[in-house]
Amino acid sequence: MIQENIQSIIRQRQPLALRVMKARESLSAALEGFERFNFLCRETFQDKDLAKEFNGVVSILEEADKIAGDATKRLDELKHIQKRLTRNTLNIAVIGRARQGKSRLLQTITGLTADEIPDSNGGFCTGVRSDIINEDTEMTYAIVNFLTEAKFISENVTPYFAELKNFFSIVPTSLSEFKSLSIPMPEDSLDTSINQHLKHLADLQRNIPQYEHLLDQRPRRIKKEEIRLYVAQDDKEGNRGYYNYLAVESVEIFCRFPNSEVGALRLIDLPGLGDTKLGDVGRVVNALKDQVDLVLFLTKPSNAGAGWQDIDTDLYSQARSALGEKLPIERWAFWVFNHDSRTGADNEIQCKLLRDSISDAQIKVAQTVVVDCTHSHDVSKNLIDVALAHLSRNIERNDREYAENIQSMVNSTVQNMRAFVENVRALLKDDDDFDKDSDTFDVLFEDLWDALRGEMQACVGEDSRLRANRKEPYMELMKEIEQVLEEERTNEFPLTEEEIKRASRGEGGVLTAYQNALHYLRTRLSGKLQISLDRILDDLLKKMKSEFTEIFATTGKLNIKRFDNVSNHELLGKMIDCIQASGNSETMPTILKGLKFLDEWTMSYRSFIQHRLRGALNVLDYDEKECQDKGTPRNASQAVEILRGEYEETIYKVKQALDGIYTEPNEAAFAVAEEFKDIMIRSNEIRTHSDDNEKPHQKFKNDLKIQWRRFYRPIRGDVWPDEYGHSQRRRDINTKLRAPLDSLLSMFTNSSFDFLR
Repeated sequence: MIQENIQSIIRQRQPLALRVMKARESLSAALEGFERFNFLCRETFQDKDLAKEFNGVVSILEEADKIAGDATKRLDELKHIQKRLTRNTLNIAVIGRARQGKSRLLQTITGLTADEIPDSNGGFCTGVRSDIINEDTEMTYAIVNFLTEAKFISENVTPYFAELKNFFSIVPTSLSEFKSLSIPMPEDSLDTSINQHLKHLADLQRNIPQYEHLLDQRPRRIKKEEIRLYVAQDDKEGNRGYYNYLAVESVEIFCRFPNSEVGALRLIDLPGLGDTKLGDVGRVVNALKDQVDLVLFLTKPSNAGAGWQDIDTDLYSQARSALGEKLPIERWAFWVFNHDSRTGADNEIQCKLLRDSISDAQIKVAQTVVVDCTHSHDVSKNLIDVALAHLSRNIERNDREYAENIQSMVNSTVQNMRAFVENVRALLKDDDDFDKDSDTFDVLFEDLWDALRGEMQACVGEDSRLRANRKEPYMELMKEIEQVLEEERTNEFPLTEEEIKRASRGEGGVLTAYQNALHYLRTRLSGKLQISLDRILDDLLKKMKSEFTEIFATTGKLNIKRFDNVSNHELLGKMIDCIQASGNSETMPTILKGLKFLDEWTMSYRSFIQHRLRGALNVLDYDEKECQDKGTPRNASQAVEILRGEYEETIYKVKQALDGIYTEPNEAAFAVAEEFKDIMIRSNEIRTHSDDNEKPHQKFKNDLKIQWRRFYRPIRGDVWPDEYGHSQRRRDINTKLRAPLDSLLSMFTNSSFDFLR
């Protein structure tokens, strides 16, 4: 029955675990955006003048640090509860001081021996955490999880330096640094705890060669007989000679418990406390946060007399801090008094005295149990069955209480984040002064518009260079074509008789080699023309575009900071980006259309010239009659002779085919320029609607001019810095900071943070 209840509990946890995971992801994304915004603010307000202007925002940035810190804590708490709810076992931890019978208790429950769960009547035997999992297996085995070098340093070495800071000027961050460290010898004049810390640190350093080869190793499966080598500090005779445990993070032991009815149970054996090795208490507390459903505190009173010791109450306080009030430990803890029933050592009276005085020690637990840890029936009936029954009755309530407390804290943190964002958003209100003096903008824009329209008209007007050149040959193109053709005509013929012979030795003989050579010559000539002419045509295009971009940069006053380091012909693309980034591109369709038209227009060899050469290249195409009429070569020598004649004829025909095109590039450039001008300043009159009572004359509205106003208005501070610069800077900062704020606000409007819904 208990086993079925355990499986039911594990299954019922899964849906809540999934919702916790989603809430954690949502909070993580919100925190990431929150911290990005915080960093953006600090980076922006390094400018002291800006910091003064936005003093309201700057003054509350420290509050953001606190909120972010709280959110980080909430993420950590969500991680812990998620791990708790996704486990496939119920976990019971046993903690206590050394030599209280903890290992004997675990041996009794699991059926294992001192070979797997070391015990000792002397010092501290167990060196690392061991998890013992009930599994239906014939052979007991274990998985050893090793420390990384970084974790070894942070967990096993670094804690000592907080206590020994007067002895060292640096804290090692790597194993090599720790190896080279000079550690002072203990002295009688020093405090006992200081000497113990120095001794432990020196032991760690001295034994590095014994265990460093295990650091950073992947998990390793070992046999039952090997377990003690990785978890114990000494052998069965009590001789200290084992050091592997120093490189081990934990060991998971899989075996079949004698009482198979316990089902999916994991027992967590933590190192005995009370040794001077630093960090053990911290490891216990961390384990309790997300890996334990029930904790068993174990005490074995002396038969000579008993009383509550500070180390017991301190351990209880430390353990209680693991979840604090999120789930008070009295809901999920037993205190177990180990009854030693041996003749002459019986401590039953002392166990009962401590049990009855537990409240005097300010210790609250769910139950107290007196049990002989060496007696299997006593342990099974009076401890394990009782503990599992308690879990079966209470774990769902515990999970719910824990989850509700975490949910409340998450909600509070999210509300604080949202309130901060809304507060900053309110502080980043529009600068009213920026929009007050509309008359000033009207005057400035009217002057710019008149000048811009006049300059663009003049660019293709009666006295313009583009208009004057439109009927003139493009001399750079003519020179480049003639140079390429002359070089091909006078240079050494690119194919030799030997090359044709080598090609003929393959499939197809001389005829195939000849046909391949025709293809090579045809593509060679076309390729040389393309490389040269693409550059020439591109230069013409850039010159034409630059005539307009120069007007935009100077007359249009767009030589502004946001367009810094932009060459003239690239300004068109920047203007397009500016419109599209404004979010109002649909209000400037004509301007955007015109800019894209000019920016994307190209002239190239393939589009402008290649098709004109098709007929001239027929002599070099074996599928064409003109080529076939030249005859079929019988050998390599004849092939080269025919090919040379065909190539020369082709060069001549190409020159003839291109003689009439030299004015066309200038004509095309002028036509495009004129169309661009028409789009940008002429396609500007639209008929407006009027009611029937209006006079019958047509009423027009300059829509294009309105679009240009929409383009200039958001950037007027850059264009007219003397009149608007200060306000524009404030507006830019507002815009820069509002976007991430709005994104954050949208995150806070959903319910994904609520995992209890």
